[in-house]
Amino acid sequence: MKMPAHDAASVGREQLSKLYVQRLDGGSAAVALTGGVCYCCKTSVVAGPDGAFYSVWRHVYPGNVRDIAFTSSRDGGRTFAAPVRVSQDRWTLDGCPENGPAVTVAGKDVVVVWPTLVSGPQGNEQAMQLFFASTRDGKSFTPRVALPTEGVPRHPQLATLANGAIVAVWDEAANGRRRVVLSEKNVARPAFEGRTVAADAQTAEYPAVAAVDSAAVVVWTSGPIDQSVIRAVRFQR
Repeated sequence: MKMPAHDAASVGREQLSKLYVQRLDGGSAAVALTGGVCYCCKTSVVAGPDGAFYSVWRHVYPGNVRDIAFTSSRDGGRTFAAPVRVSQDRWTLDGCPENGPAVTVAGKDVVVVWPTLVSGPQGNEQAMQLFFASTRDGKSFTPRVALPTEGVPRHPQLATLANGAIVAVWDEAANGRRRVVLSEKNVARPAFEGRTVAADAQTAEYPAVAAVDSAAVVVWTSGPIDQSVIRAVRFQR
């Protein structure tokens, strides 16, 4: 949960915002893990084996740089390691992009997917892109690798299937429409490959994904705001 404070008007709102964690067993109070959180971008958390927890969020570094941060707990969420930076993207923005990261566990790897702004092929234009990176020690990450997006991608989500493959879903704006797209990373492959566009005749956004054995179930919001519905589809891998 991200909770902004309001007791120091001279400091930016982002620097007053904090990331909190609390176990719901009644044994502990909420504890602030860090300050300087980009509070409109979603936070993501996942449970790993042996009582481990991993969380990612968009952090506001000095100079309004909004990169992705990561922390881990090895004792069931009682204590967390100091946050580390996932990638030196150095996205400088005076405002919140409302476009946060996602995290999943696949075998020994903790995998993070996130959006950031990058230079175009000519170096003089900028475009939104999704990247992923992984860690095994919770301290250092592999170099970022792009996902096969088109248009303007937003709102990534992740799930790990029973066979160890990772499914990523996101929504993207292209050709005046917004659609939900799925891509998969096999355990033997270094990157996400292929694109499957969800079969939806209406505007599709804000997807979520869950693993069901060897299948992925994807749900999303569809249609205009005054007539929106939730749609779902099962992708058998």
